[in-house]
Amino acid sequence: MMVLFYVLTATFLLLHEIESGYVKEWEILRLPGEITGFLLMHIPILFALFYGFYGIVEHPGARTPIGVAIGLGGLLPWLVHKVVVNKREYFSSAVSNVIIYGSAVSGLVLVVLAVV
Repeated sequence: MMVLFYVLTATFLLLHEIESGYVKEWEILRLPGEITGFLLMHIPILFALFYGFYGIVEHPGARTPIGVAIGLGGLLPWLVHKVVVNKREYFSSAVSNVIIYGSAVSGLVLVVLAVV
């Protein structure tokens, strides 16, 4: 079950990052480096997602820290875009909300599964 929620959370996160590039999230959050900085910032994020999947499948002892880390990462889009920044002109379409809230719910379930 944990693998399923890991993949679901990672999928929602990747979809959100695709949309983030489309809406130029670096401008919304005032991140340095524009598109170059945004892309470079995603190298460790994508590495963590893909390598984390390997970790939970091949190394059962790593499931808790990896599951908690990626699960909390699943909560970040909701926290940033619906709580902290909350600019209604961005990330407010129906599909965007499904992605953001889906990421939060699957991330929370992943955290629970990782610690139980």
